[in-house]
Amino acid sequence: MAKMDNDELLELLQRKEQSASHYIHGTLGADRDAAMRAYHRQPYGNEEEGWSSVITSDVQDTVEWILPALLKVFTSTDKAVSFEPTTPQDVKGAEQATDACNYVFYKQNNGFLILYTAIKDALLVRNCATMWRKETKEVVSSIPFKNATAEMLAMILQENDEITEQQEAPIIDPQTGQPAVDQMTGQPVMGFNGRIKRVEEKTIVKVEVFNPAYLLVDREWTSPLLADCPYTARLMKVTLSDLVQMGFKNVTAEELGASDIGVQDIYDIANKGTLEESIPEDESLAEGYLRIEYVLADVDGDGIAELNCIYRLQEKILKQEVVSHVPFATFSPVLNTHQWDGMSMDDLVGDLQKLHTEMLRQTLNSFYLANNPRNTILTDSNGSPYVNIDDFLNMRPGAAVRQTREGAIQPLLTPTNIGNALPMLDYVQNMREERTGVSKTSQGLNPDSLNNTATGRQLDMTSAMQRIELIARIIAEVYLKPTFLGILKMLTDGGMEKLAFKLRDEFVEYDPNEWRDQYDMTVNVGLGTGDSAQKIQALQMIAQNQINLLPMGLATPQNIYHTQSKLVEAAGFKDVQNFIQDPRGKPPPQQPPNPMIQVEQIKQQGIAQKAQFDAQNEAKKMQLEAQVQDAQHQREMQRDMEVERNKQEMQARDSQFQAQLEAQKESQRLQIEEASKQADRELERWKAELDARVKIRIANIGKEVSGDELLGAVEDDLAMGKPNPIDQLALMHAQTLQAVSNMAETISKPKTRQVVRGADGRVQGMIEQ
Repeated sequence: MAKMDNDELLELLQRKEQSASHYIHGTLGADRDAAMRAYHRQPYGNEEEGWSSVITSDVQDTVEWILPALLKVFTSTDKAVSFEPTTPQDVKGAEQATDACNYVFYKQNNGFLILYTAIKDALLVRNCATMWRKETKEVVSSIPFKNATAEMLAMILQENDEITEQQEAPIIDPQTGQPAVDQMTGQPVMGFNGRIKRVEEKTIVKVEVFNPAYLLVDREWTSPLLADCPYTARLMKVTLSDLVQMGFKNVTAEELGASDIGVQDIYDIANKGTLEESIPEDESLAEGYLRIEYVLADVDGDGIAELNCIYRLQEKILKQEVVSHVPFATFSPVLNTHQWDGMSMDDLVGDLQKLHTEMLRQTLNSFYLANNPRNTILTDSNGSPYVNIDDFLNMRPGAAVRQTREGAIQPLLTPTNIGNALPMLDYVQNMREERTGVSKTSQGLNPDSLNNTATGRQLDMTSAMQRIELIARIIAEVYLKPTFLGILKMLTDGGMEKLAFKLRDEFVEYDPNEWRDQYDMTVNVGLGTGDSAQKIQALQMIAQNQINLLPMGLATPQNIYHTQSKLVEAAGFKDVQNFIQDPRGKPPPQQPPNPMIQVEQIKQQGIAQKAQFDAQNEAKKMQLEAQVQDAQHQREMQRDMEVERNKQEMQARDSQFQAQLEAQKESQRLQIEEASKQADRELERWKAELDARVKIRIANIGKEVSGDELLGAVEDDLAMGKPNPIDQLALMHAQTLQAVSNMAETISKPKTRQVVRGADGRVQGMIEQ
């Protein structure tokens, strides 16, 4: 076959572009424009002045409720995609490729913003458009230096480095903190402080999401995977300055301006309205569209169609080269079989939003008429009203209305249809929930749901999350896999510098040239979806089973680490390394012993422990018995000592009592003797008195008196109150005898004693009775 020249290649490309643009900028473009207008709640064009023009937000609500759940799937872990080795030699390379590609996607590029934009585009306008490419840019850095000599500066300066700041100052000795002194001259050693400006070219893999209206796909292509598509292209709006920076310096402003695509940006139309043409004052700012096309064609005439990458304006080919893959990825949330484009949320609920809007407008209009009814006005035969029209049209509160006939104004009542409208509005809402799976119950927002139990809510959430997980699986298989495979190909194509970054609290450096350009790939879909509590519970059960299976060799530390890392990620943490450590690279654990030997060891340990336990019990028993005997002996000794002490106390008290009794006897004896002597003295005194009276009486009478006369004189004395001496003597003698008798009775009377004890039962003394 003949080699294809530029004119033939240009004709082929223009024909392919026209065929793809006819659908993308025609039928698909109109549907996308309608979806954008519905999302932004722009008027439908059937609004009437004075009536309700409200627009419901069914499309917007559906998109904004599904979007967070999908983002959570791929941002809840820092390893959304992992590469699997196909041979033992690829294990290390696959692990490094996994870490590096995730680093490029999430760190070097803003992975969250890429996913947010791509997923929202697909939900809104059927599909997204993502491209990855190498980008070389200049990185300017400022490097400080201090205490540097001229020789040191010469060593650290590289090509194109520039010293922006420089000051001469003495070099400070780090050990003494004083200026260093030259031993030869004795002068301070001078150095330089300042900064070096360094400009470096750094090549990175750039992942960017662009307007899906600028992605052209062959009209006959039947799959969302574009790797084998015969024609794909990106329309990139550039300036003449951009083309010069790309290396295309032989392009004029006229050629670029003629390279228009004849369509307007659907996003700009939705957000800003119709665009107006503007002529730049600077020719370098002239704008146009660059086509980056990937087409299968036999350009070199060898009979084999190669994948060619072509940079082209409308009528001019700028660059053509053979490449290994198509760097585009797209997806739709709902796939249509045998078509590359699917369905958006507007395709699912756009008609319901129109129906919902119309029903809500009619309901509100009914309220308007019920609250502000129309009126009928009576007129005469000539058509002149009986009401002052100016007064009637004045709606000021309290304003007077003049009329020439009573009842000239009558309200035209319109009944409200709220009773019929509300069930229909609920019906439309239920239709939207059935189509999308997004409902108030599944979102936890419906307190009046009949299925408001824990199990019921879980069933509702599971049903709703099935659709979300299906969309997530589509994103993983159709979008993320090609994107990460493209990143890997870009890294391994050559010309890439080593990647150095921080991974799991360690700084690593990977060389992409050591990897293969293709590995089996696994996308971690499911983390972040559904009920996290259920996932954590299931992972905990798996971890427990793994621990039980570890001694039998059916589980490894790496399996346990994997499960524990999933537990950490399911709990919402990305920094797994701060919770558990990867066992890889560490010495393997010791092999478990033979189970039979271990069982026998356990038995022997049990026997030894039992013997030790019995010996300990026997020792404790003997110790307790000794303690009991010692305590009993102590109690007996204490009791004997107490009895002896009480006995001694009783003997002391008996001696004291005997002494007191003897003293009392002696005192009574002395009293008796004293009383006897007193009686004798009284008797002698009485005798003396009697003898004196007798003598006096004899002397007075001068004669002797007989015994009878003497007794008569005594009787006379008694009559005069004088005591009879003989009676007194007899009384004293009787009293003395009675005292002696009482004392004898007291001494001979038997005595009783009572023992007195304290609160603790110990003897405190004795009481005699």
